[in-house]
Order: sequence, then C-alpha cells, then structure tokens
Amino acid sequence: MLMALRITLRKGDKGKFVSELQKLLNKILASRKLTADGDFGENTRKAVIDFQKSANIKADGIVGNRTWVALANAATHIMTAPMQPNGLSSIAEKYIGVKETGNNLAGSSKQMLEIFKADDLVINGKTDGYPWCAAFVSLCVQKLCKSSVFYSSLVPPREPSVNNFLNSWAKNSNCLIFKPDSKVFTITKDDIVVFTFSHIGIVESSNDTFVTTIEGNTNDAGSREGITVARKQRRPSIIRSVIRLPMDGVGIDRKLNDYVQYC
Repeated sequence: MLMALRITLRKGDKGKFVSELQKLLNKILASRKLTADGDFGENTRKAVIDFQKSANIKADGIVGNRTWVALANAATHIMTAPMQPNGLSSIAEKYIGVKETGNNLAGSSKQMLEIFKADDLVINGKTDGYPWCAAFVSLCVQKLCKSSVFYSSLVPPREPSVNNFLNSWAKNSNCLIFKPDSKVFTITKDDIVVFTFSHIGIVESSNDTFVTTIEGNTNDAGSREGITVARKQRRPSIIRSVIRLPMDGVGIDRKLNDYVQYC
C-alpha cells in the first residue's frame, strides 16, 4: 500500500484504496458506518466531510494529502499495537530538574542557556530574562527534527511566546490542532498541550483523569512562572488545545500501512 494509499480520492472513484479509506473512516467516526465496498459515493463523501471538520481542515469531501495526514494521526489511538512514539517526551525528560537562577535567568547553567537560545528573542542584548516554557518546547522539537527521519523536513519552532507557538508556528506548519474533548482525536504521548493560562508542555502519558506532562518554567504548584523543568499531572479541563506534529511522508505511510494490516 504505502504511497499508493495516499492517492487523491473523490466521489466517483472506485477500488481497493476507497475500500481502505472506508474502513479507516468506520474506525474513526462513531457517527457514520460505511459499507467498505470500494465505491466512493455520497455517504463516503459526507463521512469525509465530517472527519475534515473535526480535524479543522478544508471540508471539501476530497481526500488529498492533508486529509491523509489527519487520518494517519487519528489512527494512532485505534491501533491495537501502538505506533513507535516520536520521541519528543524522551527528549524533554532529559531536562527534568534543570533550573534557572530566578527571575527567568539562566545563570551558568549550560542547559538553561541552551533553552533560551532555542528562540530568537533578545532583550537588551541578552537571550534570557523572560518566561521560557515555549522556548523549552521549541528546543525539544528542534532536537526531534534533527534526530528523526519522520520529521526531518519540518521547520522547527523558535518561539518564546505560547500564543505564537500555537497560532503562528503550529498552524503554519500544518500541525494537527484539536481540543481535549475531541470525539475523533485523543491526547497521546508526545503531543504538545497548550493550557488555558498561557503555558505549554509535552505529553508523556494520558488517561481519562490526568495528562502527565513535562514542562519548563514551572514549579511544585504547577505555575507558569516557576524555575524548573518538571513532570506534572494536569486535568484535561485546563488544556486549551492539543498540537500533534506533522510527519514526513515516510511516517504517514508507515502509520497507514500498519493500520491497513491491522484491519
């Protein structure tokens, strides 16, 4: 299957690739059940539109590359054998315990200086002295892009601002963005979460009650104005948006191929 599975499909198309699409939509969408007959008819078009709306992408009923990417991301939580995680939380874990000296200053810490240099903000000739949770996540994504073939073409963020990370970088980079109460997508290890109080972190694990994250610029109380990188347990109710990084073609193809074998 692989690359062939991602050919553009639209109403009127027929064949095995349409059948695989219908099976995938049946697994993802609880509201619609399609007959996997390989005939892209009106019911399949409506199901595609429903999915596209849930993924915040153009709802035209045509399955192009952007829709295949979203389908691959949605398939993550329906696999019996989970896909290999992208490693973002493993990168973040190495920084747990790293501390600033106070007042958002790096001091002599090489790791703190590395975090502050991961964005482009300079204040009075200095790279530190401001909240750094977004810089920490930016650094982790930068390291991921250098180490993983699945993300080698992604231009990583260099954002000191949580708002810009979400509304500028993530949106312009074709990241999947969804709400924590989505009926289609579930919060998964290595996702990035933006909180309701202008703070950001990386997901290490999640269940129905808590999301375990690794965050910079926090503390024991879970503040966005802390002094360290720490592991936190958060309620989904305080999460504003979830960001899932867009994979290169090789990663998308592997996910879709594994799903087809699973079916």
